[in-house]
Parts: sequence; structure tokens; C-alpha cells
Amino acid sequence: MAERYLRIRYLVPLAVLMLFLFGGWTLRNKLAADRQGEWVRATRGDLVTGVEVTGTLAALESDTFGPPNVADVWDFKIAMMAPEGTEVKQGRPVLMFDTSDLQRRLDEKSAESDEALKQIEKKRADLALRTKDERLKLAEAEARLRKAELKLQSPPDIVGITERKQAELDFKLSKQEVEAGRSRIGALSRAAEAEIRLLESKQKTAAGIVAQTQAAIAAMTIVAPRDGTIVYMMNWRGEKKKVGDSTWKQERVLEIPNLNKMKANGEVDEVDAGRVAAGQRVELRLDAHPDEKFSGTIVSAGRTVQQKQQTRDPVKVLRVEIKLDRTDPTKMRPGMRFQGTIELGRVKNALLIPREAVLVDDRGPYTFRRGRFSVEQVHLKLGREGDEKVEVLSGLAPSDRVLVPKVDEKEQEKSS
Repeated sequence: MAERYLRIRYLVPLAVLMLFLFGGWTLRNKLAADRQGEWVRATRGDLVTGVEVTGTLAALESDTFGPPNVADVWDFKIAMMAPEGTEVKQGRPVLMFDTSDLQRRLDEKSAESDEALKQIEKKRADLALRTKDERLKLAEAEARLRKAELKLQSPPDIVGITERKQAELDFKLSKQEVEAGRSRIGALSRAAEAEIRLLESKQKTAAGIVAQTQAAIAAMTIVAPRDGTIVYMMNWRGEKKKVGDSTWKQERVLEIPNLNKMKANGEVDEVDAGRVAAGQRVELRLDAHPDEKFSGTIVSAGRTVQQKQQTRDPVKVLRVEIKLDRTDPTKMRPGMRFQGTIELGRVKNALLIPREAVLVDDRGPYTFRRGRFSVEQVHLKLGREGDEKVEVLSGLAPSDRVLVPKVDEKEQEKSS
């Protein structure tokens, strides 16, 4: 009995010591593995296989803005742009162009119009004054004509021969003066009216230019036709305009899209073009929000491959238009780039693990599985592969945790 008691007395501490050592070894292994990466569970799900598609988002409905259609103006300088991404209300200015040249034209033609009006007023006042003088002279000549006519109407026995001849001469001269006065008044009126019409034409032309210039100056300020979000547009070099830049007449500078209705314009590499068709499903991620997936359907695909847009890269691509299942106005903006996969096949209810969790040695693919007390290396039999996950045919069970190794920063720099 005593020997048995002594045996138990020594065995219990020994067992505790071994358990402690085993637990410490297990904990050390687990901690060492934890430092190597992240543990992820194997899960059941659909594995999508397909081809890569990249591209940019675009609005289905959008108002685009650029320089106004102003006569005799071809080069425009941006004076103000509403900040990109800001929300604007209807009627608020969103884009302004420099009006200094138009303002100089307005000042010049306004002065010309005002001067022509002054000259017209002066010419009419001068005409009225000169006409008044000529009419006074005409009245005097007509009075002399009547007086001479009365003398000629007197009986011959009352008026002497000499006096009668003088009356005839006075009548003739007075008649000539009356005719000359009436002729001068007519000529004066015609000449003055011709000058006035010329001045009026000059003033009308200047006033027309003034009105056009005022309208052009007003058109240089673009206001929002509705509430929306400001988005700057890129030119063929992939550049966006800024305040102080020049732009040509037909160039579009910014847009106010309807962010509730978006689409995705994608490009597929030439080697995969023959495998793409309308109706195929697409899953994509925005470069700006890589943690969230969006899905859609190809509604149209080009008939031929073309050169990539906004680049000099000679690589040919097939352009596709993707209708999105949903739009998130808080995250989506026209011009945002995306990367995605066009679905060519789908394996349902497959056991999936991240591609990064799979390593390869002489015996084939394997991964590290975390057990309750240890971390072990498990060789795998794999099925199909997707962009992010692979199908596991044997070697793991659902909910098994596998190690996704951390990417070494130096290796990541080399690969990039």
C-alpha cells in the first residue's frame, strides 16, 4: 500500500510536468504559426471560373458640360470649377470661363453704341435748327413773292411802266427764292436723314454686338440643371482639367451624373475575346473599395477587338457593357476603375480555401491545418481554381482552419 502511494505521489507531478511541457510546446507552435499569417476556415460555396475583365464605371444618365457655343470664341480658359465630389443644388454655378476678352469687347461696343446715339441726337437737333432757319427764309421769300404778285395785279393806269417792270423783276426773283428755299429744305432733310440712317445702322450693329456679348458673358457661367454630384471628366490622355487650364470649344470638362443608375464599361484581353458573350454574369471589385463585391450581366459585347482606350498600349481588347444588379451612390463614381471576372463556369457547394493557403512541395499541394493541440502539414487533392479560391477534393473538412501566409514585403515589392 505504501509503495502504491509513493508511486502515485511521484507519477502525478510527472504527468503534470509532461502536460505542461506538451502544452508549452503546442502553444509555442501555435504562436509561431500565428506569426506566419492568418487562420481561415474552409467553407462550402460556389466556385466561379472565368476570364478577367477590367474597366471603369459610367453613369447611364449624365449631363456633361464644357465651353458654351459662343460666336467668334474658340479658346476658353477655366476660371472656376466646383470641387469634384461635391453635392450641388439646381441653379448653382458649377463651371465658369474667363470673360476678360468678352468684357473688353462689351466695353468697346457699348461705347460705340452710346457715341452713335449721341451723334444721332446731335444730327437731329442740328437738322431741326437748320430747317427752322431755312423755313424762316422761305417764309420771307414767300412774303416778298405775294407782295410782288399784288403789284402786278394792280391796274395799268395806276402803276407806271417802270414800276411795273420792277414788280415783274421782284416777282421773278421772289419766285426763284421760294423754289430755291423749298429745294434747300428738301435737300437738307434728305442729307440729314441719310446721315442719321447711317448712324442708326452703326448704332444698331454695335447694340446687337453688345447684346450678343452680354449673352456670351452670361453663358460663360454654367449652372447645374438639377441636383447632383460633380465629377471631372478625363481627356484622351487620362487627365482632368483644373482652374487656369485652356479648353477647346467641343471639349467636355465635367459632368453631373445620376449616381442612382450606373453601368460598367469593361475590357477583355484579346486572347479571351472568343469566350465572352452577352448574358454572362460578372463579379467585380472597385479599386477604391476592394473589400466589397458587385455583380452584373453583360448586355453587349463588341464584334471586334480594339485598342485600349486612353492609352498608347498596342494590346487589343474586346469592349463589353455590364449592367449592374445594384448601384451604391455612396461608393460609386463615374471613372472609378474595377477588376472582375466574367463567369464561364460554376462549381456548386464546393469545399473552398484561399489560393494563398496552398503551398507546393515534391509531393504536391499542401497546406497547414490548425488542430486543437497542434499545427500539421496536410497534403491536398485540388479541383478547379478561381481567381481567389480553389476547390479541395480531399485532405480537409468543412470548418478546418488553414494558414494563409503573410506576404513578405520585399517579395511583394519584387512582384509589383
